[in-house]
Amino acid sequence: MTYLLLFFGLCFVLGGLAVASNTSQHYGMVGLVLVSIAVCGWLLSLGVSLCLVLFMVYLGRILVSFILCL
Repeated sequence: MTYLLLFFGLCFVLGGLAVASNTSQHYGMVGLVLVSIAVCGWLLSLGVSLCLVLFMVYLGRILVSFILCL
């Protein structure tokens, strides 16, 4: 369980670096998705199940923004 929390923490940091690096819009979007998955997993491991609903809403909005950008 400790390794899982450390893994989610590492994913959170790497996703934040991907967003902050500003190399491409696609890397920034992948970084945001990685951060949201990491935070959702972190909260799930702590017993909070509401984060799944918020995660699905967030991914739905990202999908809409991808479709509108094309």
